Amino acid sequence: MKTLIIGATGYVGSRIAQTFLSHGSETYGLARNDKNKEALSAAGITPFEGDLAAVSKLAGRLDGFDTLVFAATIPFEDEQKTISEVLGAFAKPGRSLIFISGSGVVSTPARDGAWNDYTAAEDSPYPFEPMRNRKVRLVTEKLISDAASSGLRSFILRPPLIWGHAGSIQVPQLFESARKTGSVCYLGQGLNLYSHIHVDDVALVSRLAFEKGTPGSIYHLVAGEVNFRSIAEAIGEVTGCPTRSLSYEEAVELWGAAWVDLGLAVNSRVRSPKTRTDLGWTPTHVDLIEDIRNGSYKQAYDAAMKSGYLQSYSWGAHG
Repeated sequence: MKTLIIGATGYVGSRIAQTFLSHGSETYGLARNDKNKEALSAAGITPFEGDLAAVSKLAGRLDGFDTLVFAATIPFEDEQKTISEVLGAFAKPGRSLIFISGSGVVSTPARDGAWNDYTAAEDSPYPFEPMRNRKVRLVTEKLISDAASSGLRSFILRPPLIWGHAGSIQVPQLFESARKTGSVCYLGQGLNLYSHIHVDDVALVSRLAFEKGTPGSIYHLVAGEVNFRSIAEAIGEVTGCPTRSLSYEEAVELWGAAWVDLGLAVNSRVRSPKTRTDLGWTPTHVDLIEDIRNGSYKQAYDAAMKSGYLQSYSWGAHG
């Protein structure tokens, strides 16, 4: 089997690539420059030269692959165009496509940092107006799930907050707030949250979806949930900094409106009954707070302190 990972040099895609490689797949990673080629080769992944900026040219070269995993991070509008062109070339019976989406498509706003009790399972109807550019990604998801009717084995994975190996989007941003302000910051009450999943479990479910999944399905990936104030308090223990609540306006000033609206000022609480039943999956890593206090995040922070990296640049692996 030949597998192409789009996004194979990223935080999530690199671990998916290793999982497919370790289970016998001839695994390739999309490489747009020499730096990507070197990184992939060093990881044992075969570079496949191409660029999503020239997706029409790329789509015409996919015939040699049996499986495609899309784990790239690009603007949702560009993502929709890219997926549409890829499907036009790749959607043939017997082939497999795994798309790494996110639980943000079923999130609800929480500019005051308040908790709410809405949770979404994989096939739950979403009773709210989608936030901001989530509408675009929902259309992309539908393109992928509809392609199963033509025989493509298509699967959509929706991880929430991804953590582990000192990476993430949200967790390093809270560490960064300590570097910038002297306090670990959270929004409003700090009781809002994303459900969470370890990056190695994202990679594992990607493989299980390929092996056992029902084509056209959406699969949620959930190990637990921790509110942002609790995450900030754990980071405060590691850094020795106090925690501080920010208003929405203060949070935007610190982190920027785009990231606050999509990654912080929301509740994104999901459940995964279909994933656990269909794929026979249970998470292998469940304790985000322990990993911050005594695991990969503390180790990375201590190493950054020792090297002086914190004084010169922001800490963290954003993936």
